[in-house]
Amino acid sequence: MITVLRSATHLSTRFLRNSGGSIAIMTGLMFPVLTLLAGGVTDMTRAFAIQAKAQRTLDATVLSMARSGMTDEQIATKGPELLKSWLTNRDMGTMLTESAFTSNAQTVRAGVSEKLTGTATLASPVYFLGIFGRQSLDIEISSSSLKPNPLPYEISLVLDVSGSMGWDLNGRPRIDVLKEATVALLDEVEAQSTSREAPAVSVVPYSTSVNLGDIGSSILEGTSARGSAVPTLGGDVWAAERSRGENSTGYVLRDDSPAAAPIPFVTGAEIAHVSPSVRLQGPSQVPATYRATIDGLVANGATAGHLGMIWGVYALSPEWSSVWNTNPKPYGEAEKVIVMLTDGAFNTTQNIGARSTADGDTSNRYFQSACNLAKQKGIRIYTVALSLDPASEGRLKACSNGSGGEMFSADSATTLKKAFEDIARKIGGLRLSS
Repeated sequence: MITVLRSATHLSTRFLRNSGGSIAIMTGLMFPVLTLLAGGVTDMTRAFAIQAKAQRTLDATVLSMARSGMTDEQIATKGPELLKSWLTNRDMGTMLTESAFTSNAQTVRAGVSEKLTGTATLASPVYFLGIFGRQSLDIEISSSSLKPNPLPYEISLVLDVSGSMGWDLNGRPRIDVLKEATVALLDEVEAQSTSREAPAVSVVPYSTSVNLGDIGSSILEGTSARGSAVPTLGGDVWAAERSRGENSTGYVLRDDSPAAAPIPFVTGAEIAHVSPSVRLQGPSQVPATYRATIDGLVANGATAGHLGMIWGVYALSPEWSSVWNTNPKPYGEAEKVIVMLTDGAFNTTQNIGARSTADGDTSNRYFQSACNLAKQKGIRIYTVALSLDPASEGRLKACSNGSGGEMFSADSATTLKKAFEDIARKIGGLRLSS
């Protein structure tokens, strides 16, 4: 074995001595090539970084133009100007060689979202590849977005104001974070509506029930659901469940006019928690009105989410035009949306079931029946689960499924605000499609 090793060592030494000059020559020849190759990789890497930065800028430009309300001609003119300005702010303005923005506003049917597309070409400067006579690398990018739906918006904000909404969320009460998230949603929706009729927004705060305020005794049943109490003129009453009976899956619910089927109610003396204190606010196209309602929300009481959902439907129903100050449009003539948030399992009923703060099963059955009614009417449902258990999240997801909406899960102030912002963009189809 030692002999074999000595022989191998001797041969290796001779090879290196004899071929050393050749290796040196080869290394000298290859070094410039390797250097250029490394330089080319550097140029390509820089180009990819510029492409990613430019793509983000184009995406932002397309979304901005989509919500602007401009005509096709204005988009074609202003789009390249805006992109150039934003690229300049990002130190890429001199690289832009060509851009174009198009919109198909004149070719879509009523009620169908328009598509806006932006394309651009940039010249990424090179350094090492310039040796071969190439001064730049061409970068081609494109981005498309569906513009806000041309139908007017009608939105019911069904918001949990139960006692747990006063709990801490990242150092602040949940109710305060909810207010900020809702305002962010409204900011986006109002921005999308600049080119058409103002949105009609309802606010349905719910906890132990829904405060109907002085909605009018003419639409209420003669006496309360639990006794012989009658409404006090100008005073508050709270909603009780309204149905046409039960079936194998839940309750038979309709959005009939209250003139055809009066509304059951309870008084403050008949509910476990006299809450919510904030009254339901019907459809309004005045931002100051619905924003003031949101600003005044207070956390207190149990969680009757099913009553929140059904009153969210009533606020969108054209059958209720005689009740609200702003009449809901017929189904199909407006983009009708329910946005519902809850941070707890439903646990209370007023006119059905055990009539207690521990009647989750009945509340959930009524809730899913109300969701089904909304889907039958073509209402999109977005639900937001704030720090919920998996079973409760599942119920919210089942509610949204099949409506064109979806369920969002949030467990922090940041994710809650993002959920509401995402919903606002999805409401109008304002999203990047490619």
